[in-house]
Amino acid sequence: MENTRRWSGFVCPDCRFVFRVPRDHDGKGVVCPSCRRVLKIPSPQDQTQDLVIPLPAAPQTGKGAKRKGRRRKSRREEAHEWDRTGGDRRRSSRRDHRQMFWILIGGSGFLVLAVAALFFAMRANDVEAPPVPTFENLTAAPVVNAPVFSEAAFLAEAEPLAKRFLNAETIDELLPIVRHPEITGQRLRALHPDGKLEPAGLSSFNLNGELIPAGSGYTVQVRTGEYAEKTMALFPSPSGVKIDWESWSGWSEMPWADFIKTRPSEAKLFRVMLGPVDYYNFNFTDDIKWRSYRLASPDGEHSLYAYVEAGSVLDGRLRPSPDMEQIPLTLSLKYPPDSQSPDQVLVDKWHADGWVLENEIEP
Repeated sequence: MENTRRWSGFVCPDCRFVFRVPRDHDGKGVVCPSCRRVLKIPSPQDQTQDLVIPLPAAPQTGKGAKRKGRRRKSRREEAHEWDRTGGDRRRSSRRDHRQMFWILIGGSGFLVLAVAALFFAMRANDVEAPPVPTFENLTAAPVVNAPVFSEAAFLAEAEPLAKRFLNAETIDELLPIVRHPEITGQRLRALHPDGKLEPAGLSSFNLNGELIPAGSGYTVQVRTGEYAEKTMALFPSPSGVKIDWESWSGWSEMPWADFIKTRPSEAKLFRVMLGPVDYYNFNFTDDIKWRSYRLASPDGEHSLYAYVEAGSVLDGRLRPSPDMEQIPLTLSLKYPPDSQSPDQVLVDKWHADGWVLENEIEP
């Protein structure tokens, strides 16, 4: 068979093109049909070089000493590399989906726990906690066994009481229905030594239909039988509703006439009607240092000029709003030590807006 073959196969050593040459060309030159290089066809006696030259082995050092050299990828493997890469991508996508699934599961569980904790916290807040004592709670005088009134029940009891109060002809008739009978009794007897009173009578009760809080009590507007409209203060107590006689009568610690005559330098409590005025004279000529006010007695029979330091805290408490000419106040008044005028006094202390005192001062 060797003698009858007319062609020999040959591989170009440069471009690796495989072509055939006649047998009679052994040992002669030929041109490569692909790269056009002149090649010598070896004869059977010639020693030819290997077409594939093995790569030298990499030095074996460290942990990589036992690892084999990487095999060069064939063209078929390279051609199908994209398929393996796509598979890796699909596996990575599935892995991402699994991670996202578990993240959603974990987030949902955390949300459920947070809602449950909020629910139990709200249920815990529904339990009424004991009241925390405040400064006011610690210092205020508690009302022991004081009954709780509705507004209607309070007014139902207060109206006949007001009628009884204004129709009383003696101090003894009045004492059972006043707020502080032991204190008020002494004050009434000082004003009425014979124990007799002149009743004014009741024409209308609760004129404006309002029950206004005043400390632990309430005030209502009434019209007397003499058609005088006045404010009456009523306070609940363990023995029923009581009337505050001091605020009703405008009681002061000292009669106005005696106060003006004796000019005491010790402060005395007065219920007054106060309004702003510009009057600076005698001991109080400096209108930058002092603020002046006009005071009127509850019966309107007497008046005084009162002074406080301008811009002081006391000045701020006394000053009426611009839309009010006069306001009722309870103040302590005194004369300056070197008083030069009987109608100029110092305001020593503010006690209350209005004439109702929560705790009446002892005589």
